[in-house]
Amino acid sequence: MAERTFGVFYCDFLRDLSISSSKPEPLAADRLVPLAEQLLVAEDNYLGVVDANEVILQFYLSGREMVVELIFPESSGILQSRMPVEQALALLADLPEEFSEALLPGASYIG
Repeated sequence: MAERTFGVFYCDFLRDLSISSSKPEPLAADRLVPLAEQLLVAEDNYLGVVDANEVILQFYLSGREMVVELIFPESSGILQSRMPVEQALALLADLPEEFSEALLPGASYIG
């Protein structure tokens, strides 16, 4: 079985590293959590994961919580949820091939 990969983009202001959201780079699925643990320690940093349909799952810190947003390419709104960091990392560790609203039960649309 081929190793699963997702497109990723991020910004790490502490280390002055970034990958543009317009040119996501492939990353093995099993590297998502280690990358998130490294990146998501400062509130300005973020991580975006892109599925095969160009749907984006974006993560960033807000206080002691993780904000997780689901962004659909043709939509004007963003589905947003707040959760404990551990829950967000567990979500990242077990992503499906295609992202849907089912990933963020109880989330609300903003925008």
